Amino acid sequence: MEKADNKEGSFASLAGINIVTADPKKLADFYKNILGAEIDETRGGPNRIEIWLGSPDERRVYIAANYDKDFIYRKYNACQGFELLVDDVDSHYNRIMQLGIEISAPPVNLPWGYRYFNIKDPDGNGIDIVQAI
Repeated sequence: MEKADNKEGSFASLAGINIVTADPKKLADFYKNILGAEIDETRGGPNRIEIWLGSPDERRVYIAANYDKDFIYRKYNACQGFELLVDDVDSHYNRIMQLGIEISAPPVNLPWGYRYFNIKDPDGNGIDIVQAI
C-alpha cells in the first residue's frame, strides 16, 4: 500500500477501527465468519481481539473488539457502521444467508452506483455490503 504524502493534517493510512463490546470473542467470530478475516488474540491483552482484513500477506486494517463491562447494546440505523466493498454482492448475500445471519432485505441497486444489502453485527453495528455497479 502506498503511503499518502505526509503533509500537515493528512493521514498516511487507516490502521484500525475500535469497537467496544461486552463479548470480544463473539464479535471477533462474527467478523471472521462474514469476512473470512484472521483473528489475532495475542496482541493488546486479554480484553482485546484484533480481526485483520485482507490476506495474511497484506494485513492492512484491523477491527479491534475491546471489552467494556458496562457496554450497552443499542439498536442503530442501517447507515451507521461499516461499508465493505466486494466484487459480487449477490454471492456474499447467499453465503451470509447460509450462515444464518439476519439480513433485513435482499440486495438492491442504489442511485449512487452501488448494489448493496445490510446486516448487523452482534452488537447492532450496521454493515453495508456493497458492490460498485
